[in-house]
Amino acid sequence: GFWDWNIETGEVKRNDRWAQMLGYSTIKDFEDNTDTWTNSIHPDDRDAAWASINDHKCGRTPAHKLEYRMLTKDGGYKWISDHAKIVQFDENGRPLRMSGTHRDITNTKLAEEKLRISEEALKQEVQIKNTFFSIIAHDLRTPFNTLLGETQMMSETTSELTKEELAEFASNLNTEAR
Repeated sequence: GFWDWNIETGEVKRNDRWAQMLGYSTIKDFEDNTDTWTNSIHPDDRDAAWASINDHKCGRTPAHKLEYRMLTKDGGYKWISDHAKIVQFDENGRPLRMSGTHRDITNTKLAEEKLRISEEALKQEVQIKNTFFSIIAHDLRTPFNTLLGETQMMSETTSELTKEELAEFASNLNTEAR
């Protein structure tokens, strides 16, 4: 959707696509002023939206670019990407007109949220797996150390051991393995 704001008079012209994104059939359902826009913005996003506009009007930013939620005809909200620039100045450099576009980015925002939730779930699963493997590694360390010690002693002293001693080592190994 397109909008064009006469900063001096406060009049705002919008095309029908601007209204259609919010569930209306035509722009005639809206008044031609900034209140229409302000009142359609989610209350939590209004200050940031006006701050972005004012930052650009005062020359602190090269453009007004912001993502925020706007009220739809059915009472829900859609995410809008708003991009605008001052397109006309007076002889003293004061802004006279600002023009911009609105783009519906609701599907993108929903996909980003779904991805964020999936990433959080994956992080939790990895943490659980790491904890599980840590516990298993800790629990296996003692029996494996015993097995390694016994097999090392057997391999180093095989020629010196009697059959009964070898049988005792084998029995101990079997017990540890179980």
